[in-house]
Amino acid sequence: MNEVLRVLEKIFKKSGYTIKKNPKYNLLPLKDYQNNPLLKNVYDSFDNREQTVSYDDISMLNICLRTCINKNRAGQSYNELTGVAVEEHLLKCIQSLFISINEAIKNNKKIKLVVFDDRSDSSSLEKINNLLNDLECEYEILTTKNTGQGNSLYEHFSFSRDKNSLFYFCEDDYLHIPNAIHEMINFYRDIYEETSTHLLIHPQEHELIYSQINYPSYILEGKKRRWRTISHATHTFFTHSSIVDKYWSYFDDTKYVGNKKKRHLGSEKKTTNKLFNHIPGFSPIPAVAVHLQSKESLPPFFDWKKVWDSF
Repeated sequence: MNEVLRVLEKIFKKSGYTIKKNPKYNLLPLKDYQNNPLLKNVYDSFDNREQTVSYDDISMLNICLRTCINKNRAGQSYNELTGVAVEEHLLKCIQSLFISINEAIKNNKKIKLVVFDDRSDSSSLEKINNLLNDLECEYEILTTKNTGQGNSLYEHFSFSRDKNSLFYFCEDDYLHIPNAIHEMINFYRDIYEETSTHLLIHPQEHELIYSQINYPSYILEGKKRRWRTISHATHTFFTHSSIVDKYWSYFDDTKYVGNKKKRHLGSEKKTTNKLFNHIPGFSPIPAVAVHLQSKESLPPFFDWKKVWDSF
């Protein structure tokens, strides 16, 4: 800090203000690093020396895909990232998921897809069905009982509660690499078989990690990429149905997402991010899927355009 700034700081300090340099990098102070409860939770999961017998089935993956392609969505006709019409944008993201499912099946993975459609236009729904015809796994399409983002979230979380299976809850605007599903299944199984602990996997690093939020992470070396511990995710994630059932109180208020008066109750912070107090969370580096919504939602150093152009 130069002499002029030191003088100004003394003046401002009397009024309770201070001058700080605007950092290029987000090296914020880490409070109570040694006793960070989220890191302790992860460490304890891996350091558990007791023999744990689990009866949860991890051989099968159910994928719940929420779709909504109609003129009322988003209020814009073109996506700002891809520059194509919203329908084409979403259909291509959906196609990327289906390609990733088929790739996982080629690697002997057991998968079922359930589409929760929230009143897509008939022409768009027909195109979704055309894409489904190329799937090599069992699938079904359900129309949500009530319209709205919160209602579809609530319904697809509820759907999983009485199942004994791995679940991937996904939105229709995530772009997946071909190996995404295969790699998430493998990583989940590897950790679960070693620790008997269920996880939450978010397919990309949360966009706020390097800007507005800051916390230490463990980084594990996987078979294809690194995986970092996280405590923030969207409502798109990979876990086990037993977690949804056990911590249902964290899922119940997702029905308020999009509700003008109560939308704050349905935020990730108020709902599913509370899971990180109980189970480890991980994101892959680099990402295996990206939220192709806006520039602000993209993870760092991921060439989404290369993936987009490959389909």
